[in-house]
Amino acid sequence: MSSVRAFDFAASTSGGNREAGTPGFEKSRAHVEQVLERAGYRVTEQSVPFRAFTADTESLTTDEGRALVLMAQYGLAADVEGTIARAADAGCAPADYPPGTAIAVAPSGVCTTAGKTVAAQAAGVRALVVYDVTPALDAVIRRQAAGAVLPVAFTSVREAESLSGHGVLRLSGHTVDSTTVNVFAETAGGRADHVVMAGAHLDSGADGPGINDNATSVSALLETAVRLAPHQHRVPNKVRFAFWGAEELINIGSTHYVATRTQQELAAIRLYLNWELIASPNFVRFVVDGDDSDHPGTGAPAGPPGSGTVEAVLSQGYRLQRLPFRTADLADIRSDQEPFARAGIPVGGAFGGVRGIKTPEEAAVFGGTAGQPYDPCYHQPCDDLSNVHVGALGEAMRAMAWAVGWFAVDDTLSSGGEVAAVDYPH
Repeated sequence: MSSVRAFDFAASTSGGNREAGTPGFEKSRAHVEQVLERAGYRVTEQSVPFRAFTADTESLTTDEGRALVLMAQYGLAADVEGTIARAADAGCAPADYPPGTAIAVAPSGVCTTAGKTVAAQAAGVRALVVYDVTPALDAVIRRQAAGAVLPVAFTSVREAESLSGHGVLRLSGHTVDSTTVNVFAETAGGRADHVVMAGAHLDSGADGPGINDNATSVSALLETAVRLAPHQHRVPNKVRFAFWGAEELINIGSTHYVATRTQQELAAIRLYLNWELIASPNFVRFVVDGDDSDHPGTGAPAGPPGSGTVEAVLSQGYRLQRLPFRTADLADIRSDQEPFARAGIPVGGAFGGVRGIKTPEEAAVFGGTAGQPYDPCYHQPCDDLSNVHVGALGEAMRAMAWAVGWFAVDDTLSSGGEVAAVDYPH
């Protein structure tokens, strides 16, 4: 937990977040590099250009007062006054919007936010306010709304319930070209043409300290690197640890890394392991299902060939601890494994659950509270030290260390996902 506390301190002394391009991120980067260097690794950085977004004005004033709204990242500006009305359904069709609506309120889901704006615009709406349908009634999550044709703001369930009558929505923001970094450390030994990569994103979102998301995963990855360090000269395969910048702006750091590799360098990467939100307070132990052979015809996305073996090894990391786990579709956690998968590199990973709602069956197996989000503080100011399940953190770290140690010795990948006995450095 020492690294988790260090990241929480970085956020609390830097305006409440660790967003790429901010002092909070720089303090986090410095901590990562210090831990790795003390363990005996040579640390390198890759500069990552990105476009930062800052909301300057985000307000919605109604007859009842002022509602909390967050402007969509990189969204259209708004200065809209008129009638506020709720969509009759999901907001995916023009008929869902009452005639004469200037500012429409719609739930997330069923179709994309961009699709909702197209339907709303066809109905004469001039701006859209979207809320998540969740038991976390006060959660407001800022997101992108790529392709939106109207100004978009996000609000909470509680705020949305009171929105009606006459209102004024004002949204404005600006972008700035900036630079962040990816941080790497790799074993001194191991074959350069057999690289095992393990990563987690280092940045937080703009609206919170990002401790479960994703300081917990970074901390566990650091501990795994420290434990491997005494063996780094004698591992058969080279292990490369990656700490990504600007993931919260949609995988910018990892995408830049993959895009700047040569074909030879990409071919040397045998697999990529990713970790996200591993200590959600209402957690489920999820392992990414990289092989769809066990549910053919369902349309579930599959990872590149070999991903089934990655899934099997990660699963065994929990089985050895006699811990239950569940598999989750590759699309259930959108993160830094995506650019690797697009490049044809086998991928896998684990996470503790994000905005989904824990089922009664999951509560019976894993504990926690059914009917509530896995992480009620996702992208919220409350994602601090109090939002960490310490037990889940330790369990995930041990599973992580098992998987990295396994592949450091044996990176054999099969289409069927078989896992044979292996002896690796302890």
